[in-house]
Amino acid sequence: MSKPTLVAKFLLDSHGAPQVAYRGDPAHYRIELAVTNAPADTYAVTYELHESYYEPVRESRRRGDQFSEEITSYGDYEVRATVRGKARSQVVVAELSEALRRGHGRNPSPALAKALRDIESN
Repeated sequence: MSKPTLVAKFLLDSHGAPQVAYRGDPAHYRIELAVTNAPADTYAVTYELHESYYEPVRESRRRGDQFSEEITSYGDYEVRATVRGKARSQVVVAELSEALRRGHGRNPSPALAKALRDIESN
């Protein structure tokens, strides 16, 4: 049985470029967090984001969408996901950039590679 894994993806526009929620400096990208390989008895995932968020604790009960949660971010930080099951809970931790690389694979497009660099440098 595989362990739960925190995965993130940039939300993309019709041209395949990452969507930007705020075009300032730095840009704030729209991102979807999800947990893959959640145990069958999982009923919710609680995400703990950086303390600077207005709502740094988010909960998803959408099993069909891999317990996804949409956020915006301009920088890298540690994301903690508590995978809550009927029998037990498991905590999965990853840097946002690590989860994004996991979500977009080894050879991201130039636009995705730039967005990843932006996140990693802030």
